[in-house]
Amino acid sequence: MPSQKSTETIRQRLGRFVYRCSFDNIPPQVIEKGKASLINGIGIGISCHDIESAKMARRLAKSESGTARRNGATIFCDGSKVSLLSAAFANSCLFHSRAQEDTLGTTHAGTIIIPAALVLAERNGNSGKEVLEAIIAGYEIAGTLDRNLSAFTTPRGFRASTIFGIIGCAAAASKLLKLSEEQTITALGFAASFAGGTLECFAAGTMEWRFGVGVASREGIGCAMIAKEGGTSAPLAFEGKAGYLSALANTQQNSQNIGKDLGKVWEILNAGFKPYASCAFNQTPLTVALELINKNKIDYKQVAHINVRMSPYEANYPGMASKGPFSSIEGTLMSTPFMVALACVENNITLAGECQFDEPRILGLVKKTDVIADDSMPRYSAGIEITMNDGTKYSKEMKVEMSYYNFDMPRVIKLVKGIAAETGVSQDKVAKMISLVRKMDKLPNVRELTQLLGSCP
Repeated sequence: MPSQKSTETIRQRLGRFVYRCSFDNIPPQVIEKGKASLINGIGIGISCHDIESAKMARRLAKSESGTARRNGATIFCDGSKVSLLSAAFANSCLFHSRAQEDTLGTTHAGTIIIPAALVLAERNGNSGKEVLEAIIAGYEIAGTLDRNLSAFTTPRGFRASTIFGIIGCAAAASKLLKLSEEQTITALGFAASFAGGTLECFAAGTMEWRFGVGVASREGIGCAMIAKEGGTSAPLAFEGKAGYLSALANTQQNSQNIGKDLGKVWEILNAGFKPYASCAFNQTPLTVALELINKNKIDYKQVAHINVRMSPYEANYPGMASKGPFSSIEGTLMSTPFMVALACVENNITLAGECQFDEPRILGLVKKTDVIADDSMPRYSAGIEITMNDGTKYSKEMKVEMSYYNFDMPRVIKLVKGIAAETGVSQDKVAKMISLVRKMDKLPNVRELTQLLGSCP
């Protein structure tokens, strides 16, 4: 007879890991990284309270389900109680509004998985330990999919965060809803069927990306709920002829590697944090640009040309090479020429700076900045050459992996406190949030945390 391993489907492989993932068997460094991701996700999320897309999501959630639900879930930075799915949508959109969330490969897993886990746990009374267990399981599922498939799905125009994040979210929800092993496997099959989201918005500078994570968070919970009710999903939801891999990746390549190392190689340890409110692919170009500017005291008025070399994967990502015209922050925060020009002109990166769509100093430098796809440049790396009017050239190259941005807990806390100060969030509130997350595995439930997050900044 063939072994179980030889006949095991991807749906089963992933679902069995999720079901069997136990807090007591998760290494301490993985637990600590889970807490760091929670602090980063929540801290940046509540600092997005005044961003229009977050307000839009809150208004939609309240209008859809009302505000008087005794057993509902909390809308963060608002306090209203709405349906579980509406709260997941609104809070996920909130977490993503600054575009400064963590990044797991190309997936912003925290914006989808963490809000879903918190509202589910609030409603169901799950312990802090169960929340950490669920979030980590969700990151592992999203991470193994991203690592094995993003090289195929992204060039086809699919957004990693939504097509991988929904499955990670379904995994986390399955843990918190205490599904059986078979129900968990079924939930991931539903998520594979429901996955979607494209990248055209980044080229257009429009808002779909801001709300896509909310849809993935809401639907990820829904997948687990349908499975709990007895729904059935396709056994070959991933590798079937009309399944997830064929539709989104157009290949079965790496299918045997998906989930192969779950529980041995912990994906969440590869999640990186963003020092700047911009696309993950712009973090290194901005780091390089600011170092060049500061070291050489570069006067932007004397700059003749800037070349930014990036990996082809990043250079060709929609919106990255855009030189405008710009009419929204959705376009500027993705554009490497704009972000590097902003760094040169202001020697700083702020959301206010990213909203200067018509600033002639920045736009003049944008025209002089080119993004070059360089096969020798790994992902998350960059090389910049700044040529001055007198012919002088300044150059710097950084070849790093995402682990370069894998900040330790003190640096995550410093980052979150700095963003809170920039956006007017109470430092006392941030300190209380950090204290609760640091002892998350000792909390009988997360309601003190969600109540804190429900209050206005």
